[in-house]
Amino acid sequence: MKEAKRLPSFVAVPSDIIDKHLKTASGIYLKVILYVLRQNAVDIAAASEALGIPESDVEEALHYWSGAGFIPEEAVAAAAARKKAPAPQPPEPTPESMSAADFERYAGREEVKFLLTTAEKLLGRPLSSTEQKGYVFFLEEYGLPADVIVMAIDFCCMHDRGNYRYISKMLAGWQEQGINTHPLAEEYIRVQSARLGREAEVVEAFGLEKRGLTTANRKQIAHWYQDLGFGIEMIRLAYERTVDQIGQVSFPYINKILENWHALGLKTPEEVRTGDIPKKAREAKNGFGGPSFDLDAFARQGFDLPEIREKK
Repeated sequence: MKEAKRLPSFVAVPSDIIDKHLKTASGIYLKVILYVLRQNAVDIAAASEALGIPESDVEEALHYWSGAGFIPEEAVAAAAARKKAPAPQPPEPTPESMSAADFERYAGREEVKFLLTTAEKLLGRPLSSTEQKGYVFFLEEYGLPADVIVMAIDFCCMHDRGNYRYISKMLAGWQEQGINTHPLAEEYIRVQSARLGREAEVVEAFGLEKRGLTTANRKQIAHWYQDLGFGIEMIRLAYERTVDQIGQVSFPYINKILENWHALGLKTPEEVRTGDIPKKAREAKNGFGGPSFDLDAFARQGFDLPEIREKK
């Protein structure tokens, strides 16, 4: 006797997803929303495993659909919180392991006096006994020089992270990474300050003060500045083109626009607006087999590339 065929099951898909987002949403975005609708749940780790895509891409897609009104932002935030298991913490100083006699013995050294006095000036308040013992522990047990510890405290205070727990984690990380001299600490601070400055520029330009940045967002920002060589003016223009096309912020969409501009040799907003393609780019796209880019797709994104169209 033949086994009866099972009837197919169905998933209800909101019409607006097809009508308004089918053309502009990436394949990953569509996979994620279909998975969420099928499971009727928002689970970043489960979606990542089922779809075979990184968790950061799933989270990016969830933010996209949340912004479009299909997934509650609270559900996305809760899923992101569940995903983030506590990261292994670097070993923290244990002031309790230092006896009162040892602390008093260390406290008489000029280097210790300099460290504690300078720390109080930077923090603008007296140090607690835990902080005093902790900084002395880093100096005496971890072997970090006093000037390096002071640089870490100063950096954290400049970025509103002047609490002992944050500073101690940073110092423990420096000890593990071998950042134990003034030049090495100076280079670390220079790199991190530049990164934080670039991210702050993008957050302000995109209006993301409330939402903040994901890990994937930070990697893309570094890619725009460091690999593609763009400044905030070009990044802001790509953001504006994205919002004009799909009505909201989408880092993958912005990334694609910037990579296209980079491939075409467009370096300034004026070149983008006028379609002033550099000579090498024109020759590469027209003289050897014609354009390799979808000119109609460029037009939909708001590009004006008359020189290429004339020779197409």
